[in-house]
Amino acid sequence: MDDVQGSTGNQEYDMEGRGQLVEDCLDRLVDAYESACHEGVSNPIVFLIDCEDAVGATIARAWEGDDAVDSAILANAGDGRDEEKKIATVLTRAFAFKESRQEVSSLFPYLTISFEQTPPEGHFLAVVVAYGGGATFFIPFS
Repeated sequence: MDDVQGSTGNQEYDMEGRGQLVEDCLDRLVDAYESACHEGVSNPIVFLIDCEDAVGATIARAWEGDDAVDSAILANAGDGRDEEKKIATVLTRAFAFKESRQEVSSLFPYLTISFEQTPPEGHFLAVVVAYGGGATFFIPFS
């Protein structure tokens, strides 16, 4: 992931980057889904937001506030000595299907069709906002 600030200008590369972010955060996605189910959320849709992305930052700041997002980004950056590759600063949150469909359709009209499809057996829908845009993925429960 060379550029998590926004679109690379290459749609294929951006989509691959979003897919890699899903793989890197798979446990977080499943945990958010399971927590939402425990809390009684009806047919949860999980959002994975890159807080360092221009589009994602706007959403994350609206949900969590500037201070919380800035603190998370700073904490994720660490002291700069860690040689290990870090993933982007992400926010994972689940919402009910009906609420999610309305919000996503207004922000990303091209994703509306994703809410008309039934996830395959053993999967749930996730919306990823990274690389300057959004995409949907069907995530396996395990």
